[in-house]
Amino acid sequence: MNAGFLLDNRMTAVLFAGMGGGCDGLEDAGFHVHVAINHDPVAVAVHERRHRHTRHLRCDVFEADPRQVTNGRGVRVLHASPDCTHFSVAKGSKPVSKRRRSLAWVICRWAGTVRPEVITMENVQEITTWGPLIAKRDPATGCVLRLDGTVAAKGERVPVQEQWLIPDPRHKGRIWRAWLKHLRGLGYSFEHRVLVCADYGVPTIRKRFFGVAKADGGPISWPERTHAPRKVAKQLGLKPWIGAHTIIDWSLPVKSIFGRKKPLADATLRRT
Repeated sequence: MNAGFLLDNRMTAVLFAGMGGGCDGLEDAGFHVHVAINHDPVAVAVHERRHRHTRHLRCDVFEADPRQVTNGRGVRVLHASPDCTHFSVAKGSKPVSKRRRSLAWVICRWAGTVRPEVITMENVQEITTWGPLIAKRDPATGCVLRLDGTVAAKGERVPVQEQWLIPDPRHKGRIWRAWLKHLRGLGYSFEHRVLVCADYGVPTIRKRFFGVAKADGGPISWPERTHAPRKVAKQLGLKPWIGAHTIIDWSLPVKSIFGRKKPLADATLRRT
């Protein structure tokens, strides 16, 4: 059961709204989510279905002016889960999008305009390696690879938008540090932790990056761990991890992952 919503004129806003898990958590903590933003029509449709009392804006997060969105109201909490596919180690060898990797900057825009009292951020732990991109090169010729997989001729100049971009290993984490410096320069305190979600009663063992920023520069408190693997839970005085099977509706017809043309990755097979 959700906690009673706090009677407060300040807003709670969510950027990159999708399935609605972030809003579920905010509402469980007593914060009504007033507005949720995403450019994707499917994500917005799902979120609208699950959170009917939230105002939804389907637009690019960079095109949503924080001042217009809030209409003069203060922001108590801003939550953001920027696209993580271009940081995740599960991404494989696909080309990297510079625009998608820059999405976290919109948090600083909100911080610098409407100054949310608290900002929460969720992502993969690799976001701290966020840095500039360089063109991938063909090992045999040293020439630039294009997005279509073809190799440029020697001396040919390939426009950036056509290059197969990859993170520059020489400058790993450089943009992350610049982002953090900018946020702190706005007067925010900031801390982050990489947490195993299952340790807090969520039925997944994935590790996730969680960041918290406070506009008053004050200290940040973190929740105590409540769960542990079943083998050690009793010894630690904690509850056992909750299995993902407890939240899956097995009666729903779904397409099998087996029998497809493209072979499953080894990591996927180990989990099945």
